[in-house]
Amino acid sequence: MIRCVIVDDEFLARERLKKLLAEHSDFEVVAEAKNGELGVEVIKIKAPDVVFLDIQMPDLDGFGVINNLDKVPHIVFTTAYDHYALKAFDVHALDYLLKPFDEDRLSDTLELVRDRIASDQSSLLASQMKSLLKTFDESKGKFRRSFLIKEKGFENEVMVEEVIYMEAQGNYVKLVTEKKDYLYRIGMNVLESELDPMHFMRIHRTYILSKQWIEKQSYQGNNEFKFTLRNGAVLNSSRSFKKHIAEHSTDH
Repeated sequence: MIRCVIVDDEFLARERLKKLLAEHSDFEVVAEAKNGELGVEVIKIKAPDVVFLDIQMPDLDGFGVINNLDKVPHIVFTTAYDHYALKAFDVHALDYLLKPFDEDRLSDTLELVRDRIASDQSSLLASQMKSLLKTFDESKGKFRRSFLIKEKGFENEVMVEEVIYMEAQGNYVKLVTEKKDYLYRIGMNVLESELDPMHFMRIHRTYILSKQWIEKQSYQGNNEFKFTLRNGAVLNSSRSFKKHIAEHSTDH
């Protein structure tokens, strides 16, 4: 729905425009104002998509309304005086309706409004998507993506998403995957700091779990939890990690 505000000091002009807009189901008049000062107020409150704005009004003219707005919506000027046309487009008005305009002329304007709003929404969506992708790329660069395992003179890259859980074993960590287990030399505290907390959770000084592999999580009392993983492994948390688990886990 395209939200509209009408600002015009002539009552009959406002009523006629509302009647014409009612014929277009995707346009909704959310407010109207009988002068420029009230127009500024309702535009700030309602934040419409488009304003049908008379230019010549006694207290504050259409250009004055625009000058008093922090955020200017799309503007369609409506006026009986064609000598304002050039100035109207100088302030980037979307269109200029010369009174008395007919239904066909208004329909052309509304089509222009639709196209511009659709273009704005497309640009906003593209901008949001670009920002999301940038955040995702930054996140990927921030956290560990793989482990380079050296075995019998060969190097094997194990991606973090392959790991079901990790278990501390002295100066090493055992990486448990569906295919096999690997030993990787690293401390658990260092490893935890390198893993994305959106996907991994430490439940014990000995264990870090992949959240996507948790099948069931149940409270055992005494601030301890039991985690059943999809590969059949059952691991218990320690009391000291209760707060950490509450902050990072989801119900399963």
